[in-house]
Amino acid sequence: MGVEVFFSYSHRDEDLRDELEKHLSNLKHQGVIEAWHDRRIDAGSEWAKSIDARLNAAHVILLLVSADFLASQYCYDHEDRYDLELKQALERHQMGEALVIPVILRPVDWQDAPFGKLQPLPKDGKAVTIWENRDEAFLNVAQGIRQTVQYLGEKLEANRQASRTKLYKALLKLGYRQQVRLFRKAVETESIAAFLIHGLPEHGQRWLLNRLAVKYVDCYLNSKRVVVNPGRLVRRTDASALWRELGGQLGVKGLQPSREDIAQKAYQCWLTQDVIFVIHDVNILPEVAVCDLIDNFWLPLSRQVKNAASPSQTRKLLLFLVDYEGEAERWNIPCVEKLDSNWDGQQPIKPPKLREFTDSDLENWLEDHHGDLPSDLTRGIDEKVDEILENSDQGIPELAFREICERCGYDWYEEREKWLNL
Repeated sequence: MGVEVFFSYSHRDEDLRDELEKHLSNLKHQGVIEAWHDRRIDAGSEWAKSIDARLNAAHVILLLVSADFLASQYCYDHEDRYDLELKQALERHQMGEALVIPVILRPVDWQDAPFGKLQPLPKDGKAVTIWENRDEAFLNVAQGIRQTVQYLGEKLEANRQASRTKLYKALLKLGYRQQVRLFRKAVETESIAAFLIHGLPEHGQRWLLNRLAVKYVDCYLNSKRVVVNPGRLVRRTDASALWRELGGQLGVKGLQPSREDIAQKAYQCWLTQDVIFVIHDVNILPEVAVCDLIDNFWLPLSRQVKNAASPSQTRKLLLFLVDYEGEAERWNIPCVEKLDSNWDGQQPIKPPKLREFTDSDLENWLEDHHGDLPSDLTRGIDEKVDEILENSDQGIPELAFREICERCGYDWYEEREKWLNL
C-alpha cells in the first residue's frame, strides 16, 4: 500500500490542484502514493465525515496555499472546521503521525500562518504561478514529494510495526480482570494448573488463552505445547478421536491409545521441560468426555507430577480447556471457582464466564493507554466509548477488538492470526 496523500485546498485553486496531481501520476502508477481530495467523495456519502476519515488516515498532508486557501471557511477561519482539518493536520504532524507540506500555489503572506515554520515546496517557497515555466515548478514540487514519501515510506513501516506492537500490548490489558487475577494467583501459587475458559461465541476465548500464556507463563516460549482442536477432527464429538490426537502429539501410537499411556508420556515430557496442553472446542464434546479427560488424564498426571516435584522444581504443567459456546455453564464437572489454602493445583479452575466489555472497561482502558494509541482514538473518550459499544453489539469482546483495530488502521482478522499462536 502506498503512502496516503491528502490534498487540503480551496476549490478556487482546483485547476492548479489538477495540474499538480498530473505531475504526481507517475508516483501513483508506481504505487508509491495514493492521492485523495474531496472531489473523490462518493455520491450520498457524508462530506465532513469522509474528509475527516481521510485526513486522519493520511501520511502526507499537502496544504495548497493561496490567498483563497487562507480565507477558506472550512480550512482555516471557522473554529469547528479548523479543528477538523488544519489544526488536526498540524497536530498529527507534531505527534509524528503525519507529515504536513505547504505547497505555495500563488503569492500570499503565509509565513506567519500556523504552518509558517514548515519547509515548503516549490524550492525556497517560490509560488508556482510566478515561475517562468509552470511545469518546471510542478516538477520541483513532485520531486520534493517523491523524496519525502520514499523516506517516509520506510519510516512509516517502522512506525507501523512499533504502533502495532503498542496496540497489541495495550489490548492485552483490556478487560477479563476476574479471569486474569484468578489465573495469576494460580500460577504464582502452584506449578500445576488446569484452567477452563468459557463463554458465548466471539467473547475472546482464544484471545484470553494467548494473553494468559504470553503474559503470565514465563516458560511459554520454550515449553512443549500440545494443542488439540476437536472441531477440526473428522469425528468431532467422538471422544476416541480426541484421545488419538492427544496421544499422537505425544508420540503414543495406535488407534485406541490408553489414557494411562498418554498420561505417562506426558509425565515423561514434563521431566525435561515445561508442558502446556490446550484443548479447544471442548463445547462440542459430551460432558462425560470432558469428565473422562479430567478424571483419567489430568488428575493422574497432575498427581504424579505433584508427587515427583521437589521444592526447588519450577517446571510448569498447565492445561487449558476452551469452551466457545458457553456449554460449561450447564456442566457438572469437578472444578473449583475460588482458590483457597486447600487448592493444590490438581483441581481444575472454573473462572467466571466471559462477559461483554462495559463502558467503564473501555473508558479506563483508553485513559490508561492514551499514550500508546492514536490520538483520534483517545480524543473525546466518552464519545469513542459510546461508538465502540454501538459498533460491537454493546461490548462483545471480539467485535470491540475489531472496532478498535479498525480505528487504529489495522485489520483485526489479519492481526489476530499474527498475534494468536495457541
